[in-house]
Amino acid sequence: MKPGILVDLERCVGCWTCSMICKASNLLEENEWRNYIRSLGDGSGVDEPEGVYPNLKLRWMPIFTNGCTLCAPRIAEGELPYCVYNCPTQAMAFGDREDPESDFNKTKAELEAKGRRVFELDEWENQRPGVFYSEK
Repeated sequence: MKPGILVDLERCVGCWTCSMICKASNLLEENEWRNYIRSLGDGSGVDEPEGVYPNLKLRWMPIFTNGCTLCAPRIAEGELPYCVYNCPTQAMAFGDREDPESDFNKTKAELEAKGRRVFELDEWENQRPGVFYSEK
């Protein structure tokens, strides 16, 4: 199995549920994060929108660090990773990237059919392999 997560950036609302459930469920230390939320605005600070009022825009991107295990014990038991299972907007799809019938690949195909771009972050981001994003 080649596990993967596909994050639909148009659905992510930056609520931090994925990060907090990961932290709590994996009993991580206070300053230890396996994933966190990056604000995608004008780059001037946390949660600063881009654009000019009233046409402001702010988006979010969950970043999965190299410390992320995709909840390997849960996957071994046939369960979803905590972040995917608990996402309130269902912005994440999980599955075997080699299985065309997995939720990962079905969601990827649906998004691409709508003209959405699916991509991975560059290697210099030090993100866990197997995490993909979709945006307009």
